[in-house]
Amino acid sequence: MTASASSFAEQREEVARCMRRLYEHGLTTTSGGNISLRADDRHVLLTASKFDKGTLTGAQVGVLALDDGANLTPELSPSIEAGMHLAIYRARPDVRAVVHAHPVTASAFCCSAVPLNCRLLAEAYAVVGDPGYAAYACMGTPELAAVVADCTRTHNGVLMANHGVLAVGRNLLEAFDRLEVLENAARLTLLTRLLGGTVELTKEQLAALDALMGR
Repeated sequence: MTASASSFAEQREEVARCMRRLYEHGLTTTSGGNISLRADDRHVLLTASKFDKGTLTGAQVGVLALDDGANLTPELSPSIEAGMHLAIYRARPDVRAVVHAHPVTASAFCCSAVPLNCRLLAEAYAVVGDPGYAAYACMGTPELAAVVADCTRTHNGVLMANHGVLAVGRNLLEAFDRLEVLENAARLTLLTRLLGGTVELTKEQLAALDALMGR
């Protein structure tokens, strides 16, 4: 283990704990999803590939150099989406955590022409705002990293076409919360469409929420 890796032991465990929680809540699968944390100005912690997400440990969270993506934990294989996470941090200096997963209902909206509506509940709009939509690009490619990073410049929650959901935050809890709220908003969108007679928040109500959240 490198000196850089050993110096982030507590933060690596925090990332692993967040991933276990994601799995326990049914928001991702054994092999799906990835979570990262900006540990400091030069390092990013990222869940490694080929491990069970439900039992992930801190030792299975890699350390990457933010500037060039160098793997400082060579005993671990970085997530295929390492480039995407790094691109987001470079595009959004305020972001310190990224959570990417495949919650079933929200992911259904990634494969549908029907938009996921975060304007039904005040909580969803306050926590996430309107989600962004990133055009499809093959997983693990520079094209996907670029399109998703660009989308996060203006959105804290992103639906990745035919892929999954991503949320960013100032810390792991905020990013996790945004992804979980997106999944709940997706379920609510589906249910209200089945019920009919959907009632959205008004422009005035949305503006008041924006003001409350400092947007």
